[in-house]
Amino acid sequence: MGLRRFVSLLSVIFLIVGCSVEEERKYSMNGIALGTPFNTIYFSEYPIKNLKTSLDSIFNEINQSMSTYISESDISKINNGDKNILVDDHFIKVFKKSKEIWKTSGGFFDPTAGIITKANGLGPKNFDNEKDLTKLLELTGFNKVQLKNKSIIKENEDIFLDFNAIAKGYCVDVISEFFEQKKIDNFLVEIGGEMVSRGLNKSTNNSWKVGISDPVKPDSPNYFTKIELKNRALASSGNYRKYKVDKTSGNKIVHTVNPKSGESIETDVVGVSVVANDCMTADAYATAFMVMPMEDSIKIINENNEIDVLIIYLNDLNEIDTFSTKGFESLTSN
Repeated sequence: MGLRRFVSLLSVIFLIVGCSVEEERKYSMNGIALGTPFNTIYFSEYPIKNLKTSLDSIFNEINQSMSTYISESDISKINNGDKNILVDDHFIKVFKKSKEIWKTSGGFFDPTAGIITKANGLGPKNFDNEKDLTKLLELTGFNKVQLKNKSIIKENEDIFLDFNAIAKGYCVDVISEFFEQKKIDNFLVEIGGEMVSRGLNKSTNNSWKVGISDPVKPDSPNYFTKIELKNRALASSGNYRKYKVDKTSGNKIVHTVNPKSGESIETDVVGVSVVANDCMTADAYATAFMVMPMEDSIKIINENNEIDVLIIYLNDLNEIDTFSTKGFESLTSN
């Protein structure tokens, strides 16, 4: 075969191969999930068929399993004393992860603390607001709840389970798995500030860059900091997103509850962001570190090389200060 003919043949082959590869395009979808905004961005040759229907189906499954705001959900029925409920895989995964973080956090992450949140009027509506802490604390403690053969066993039928502090993170993980099953390599999923990234932002061909809201100025358009999220998950918690003012004392009652004392008041910690391999873990630790004494949080953080953490707090001079791991600092992209 002559050299000229060989080169021409190669050109034809390259042309055919080149034409067969479609360029990945950017697609996005947003809406409301679990009562909070969600956003997805992904890159693909073609849009995913029936994406909205698929995501809505996932959201509905998780809501029907674990939403305390839906009276006919499995968790609501369990909270109301129904002992015949067989929980689904969503519930089981969240329960097991909750038990894990409950143990490692020394009980500061506790899904049974919802009874105190409820009593403070920060949970679902139409509940009695009895504030006898002695009685309420008798109903807290995740050691009083067991999972046996898909059934939930409670030591006291009045124990109130609430997975809202971990459910968003779990839902982000499920959506992430959905995209991976669709062979999507580059995407970002975010639900109410909890997020997972995979691959690159193909618009820039760089890692995904995401902002962390300023917990002191939550309505500010400026972020407290930005980080590069590289195939990991991010969850944040702060005492600014959901609170009310006690009419008697004037104290701000925040949405995070110390399950050991029953107190639901402001602490020196004003915001926590956790980067982990999965969003469920990040979500749970972000909640725990909001209510734990900082020295206890730092001890756990230093013993766990799978999480990177930023804690924003008020120092002795009542000024904003931060603690962050070296791993978290390496992600910052201001």
